[in-house]
Amino acid sequence: MSSTSTTPAAPASLLAGLLPGPGDPRARWYDGAAWLWLAGALAVALWTYQDYGITWDESPHLAYGTRIHRWYTSGFHDRAALTFRTNYFYGGGFDLLGALFRRLAAPLGAYPAIHLLGCLVGVLGLAGAWRLGRVLAGPRAGLLALILLTLSPVYWGHMFNNPKDSPFAAAYAWSLALLIATIAALPRPSRMVLARLALAVGLALSVRIAGLVLICFLGLALVLFAAHAGWIRRSAASTWAHLRQLGRVGLGVTAGAWLVMLIGWPWAQLDPLRRPFIALARMSSFDAHKRKMPFAGEEIWNFDIGWDYLPRYFALQMPELVVLALIFGTIYAVHALIRHGLGRAHHRAALALLVLLLSIWLPPLYAIARGSILYDGYRHFLFLLPPICALVAVVLDRGLTRLGRVGRPALALGTALLLACGLDVALQMRRLHPHEYVYFNRFIGGLAGAVDNYDTDYYGNSFKEAFAGLKQHLWATEPERYLGTIYHYGGCISPRTARHYTPPNFRGSREAPPGAMVDFFAGYQRHRCFKRHPTAPVVYTVERDGGPLNLVKDLRGLDVPAKRKRKAKKSKKKQAPEDPA
Repeated sequence: MSSTSTTPAAPASLLAGLLPGPGDPRARWYDGAAWLWLAGALAVALWTYQDYGITWDESPHLAYGTRIHRWYTSGFHDRAALTFRTNYFYGGGFDLLGALFRRLAAPLGAYPAIHLLGCLVGVLGLAGAWRLGRVLAGPRAGLLALILLTLSPVYWGHMFNNPKDSPFAAAYAWSLALLIATIAALPRPSRMVLARLALAVGLALSVRIAGLVLICFLGLALVLFAAHAGWIRRSAASTWAHLRQLGRVGLGVTAGAWLVMLIGWPWAQLDPLRRPFIALARMSSFDAHKRKMPFAGEEIWNFDIGWDYLPRYFALQMPELVVLALIFGTIYAVHALIRHGLGRAHHRAALALLVLLLSIWLPPLYAIARGSILYDGYRHFLFLLPPICALVAVVLDRGLTRLGRVGRPALALGTALLLACGLDVALQMRRLHPHEYVYFNRFIGGLAGAVDNYDTDYYGNSFKEAFAGLKQHLWATEPERYLGTIYHYGGCISPRTARHYTPPNFRGSREAPPGAMVDFFAGYQRHRCFKRHPTAPVVYTVERDGGPLNLVKDLRGLDVPAKRKRKAKKSKKKQAPEDPA
């Protein structure tokens, strides 16, 4: 009997279990469960997408999408997209899609429409994680990866109102899934798989130029496969023959991805070979957002963060099971690669595992080594969650296989523990809704332990609930005055965003007449905003799991003067994004 049909030795079991064939008799059941789970996730997303607030990034990205749309509809004469803020350094693939989608869903309004599109793309990212886990280790691993990513509160919370990081994460997941499928079919992957890979990588590049790392992963896999083929045959001629054949594959995928990228990137269209790399250099040393932020109980400048910034946030903002399984899985995978990665039996599986590990660890290690300016937790590294969940799914799948060999009671116990962990996270997400992205695990005492120590609601999602609570408070305590009074409010929120939350009788402090006072103040955690006016009574608190996210304070009687409007010359100093609503 061949070695592939026998139970593999323990050290090689990980590689032997990767890139399985289509013969799993349970595939139909697991795939059916995955489709059912995806349908449920889509239903929940569609039911709740209007619960989420408007984040700081959305207005500029919506305006950028409008400008890209005008670039095409004007016959390339409207050049506003070429110089818009710093957005032109990014591809506008999702922004252009958003502009088209908002026209189709115009009755919803601009922000509800883009939140709907965001949740659809986010669910597509869940499907990408399923596909990645499945192609790696079979249908059960695919189902587990899907469940793990769905129950990643930070990913779920960002799906609805993050126009940059969430779409990139979805494209990254699909790119890796198709890259692993390509590796499994080497040396002759089908044209359909390669075309899909080019499309997925191109979509990732159209959102963020950092998607170039995917092309690097592809090139590395092709070179190592060719080198391994020559080494096995002890033939340099074989190596070069494989390199020539696979080089055409790599160039074809890269060219296709490049064309897809350029569709949503007018600035790069004018110099498609140089400008993407100029943007990469610019974004790698991005220094436009200098700010203080809480980190590990201290207030630090984001220019002065240490190496532990990303490790801490990932350790504290992923479910405990995922954190522990990621550490174990990385050690287990590295051990398997070192011991058996050069063997003939599992060299494709070893390449797939290597690419998976690099897709998780290379980007943050590069950022740490380079000393990149980081902020907003691991928002900019949200794309790591799908491959993390895939690796954890592979580890859990291997663990369930081993428990099954021990006996049915052991397998039932392991399955019950996994279900209990999943249910626990799901209940926490339900309590946090619609602020799932502020999730912190029990390693720090949950959200309550993170407040004042780490960034929580850095995106301003809680202001929607804060202003809704203020309206309810006024209607309950002074209904007659509420109907006939103009209230002025202040806070750490842009007037453009606030006007989507407030009724007509609310005015921002800059709209107040001379001598007017601010009546209410809404503040979230960023910049210690919710600690301003400490003597003012709090009339509404946005709170989850004992952690305050936003405080609304009554300033009447404190004699706080309203701010006057800024002079026009100040507003012209910097181009402000138009409000697409």
